[in-house]
Amino acid sequence: MKKRIIGYLFLGLVIVAMTVIFLNRQWFLDFFRGMQYKPSVEMSAIRDSLQLTDRGNFLFNAAQPELEESDVFNAYCRTGDEEIAILGCYTADNIYIYNITEKELDGIRELTTAHELLHVVFARMPEGEKGDLKQALDKVYTDNKDILEGDLESYDEAERFEELYVRAGTEVKKLPDVLEKHYAAVFKDQDKIVDYYNKYIAVFREIKAEFDKLSSEMETLNQTIEQKTKEYEIGAAQLNAEIGEFNACAETAGCFSSEYVFWTRRSNLINQQTQLDNAYNEINTLIDQYNDDVEKYNANVMRNDKLNSIINSSEKVEEIK
Repeated sequence: MKKRIIGYLFLGLVIVAMTVIFLNRQWFLDFFRGMQYKPSVEMSAIRDSLQLTDRGNFLFNAAQPELEESDVFNAYCRTGDEEIAILGCYTADNIYIYNITEKELDGIRELTTAHELLHVVFARMPEGEKGDLKQALDKVYTDNKDILEGDLESYDEAERFEELYVRAGTEVKKLPDVLEKHYAAVFKDQDKIVDYYNKYIAVFREIKAEFDKLSSEMETLNQTIEQKTKEYEIGAAQLNAEIGEFNACAETAGCFSSEYVFWTRRSNLINQQTQLDNAYNEINTLIDQYNDDVEKYNANVMRNDKLNSIINSSEKVEEIK
């Protein structure tokens, strides 16, 4: 009888254990995946730089992030348009980060890793908790449309919510308290993650600002050059006509009423010529300024194209020197 009771107790314990494992199967899967993970030296440095909490480290290790060069990265992450730059992906329970080493884009790998880690967090989040965050995330979106609006419009509703959750945690500092506490369970200092974003994106914002500045200057210069060129052409035509009249009069006896009139008109024509020469030189100076802006604009285009090529894993380019 005693053996039978012990057998029942053992069976009950097995059933309880199996139930616990079943209900927490994701945790056990993450635990064993994390135990097997051996990050590279570079990825270990990235993990340290993110200053993750115990929960963040647990999920980081479970997702086994890897830095990959273009060929391997594309095999895992690229599924469509080659014109779109994909920096990282979370697929089949693994994180893959495109290994961008361009110094001018320092911080991009850290930002991308943090971004993909939040996809891991979201994938394990209970639906009730997602619902609790919705109102706060909607407010973040409304308050930060200048940062978030463009790219999010290309997602369907479910994907858009997830992407908003991820981007709010990596691109926005001032967050509602509920989100501050939520992200604090993953990052010890969420502001530092946003600093990585601002550092990397500042390069492209600088390029855009330079584009806007040069475009405005070139448009203004072009309009000024056209206007001054018209004025110069009118002035030159008028001066040539007056010089022709003066020369014809000089060759006609008695045309000038006095020597004084002759020299006065001659002096006026010389002054007009001087003014016209100055206008011509001013136009050339403006043209030089315009050409200088064109060179700067073209250099900015090349810089922009090069950086966009570097972050696009479908293109192979030399890094900017």
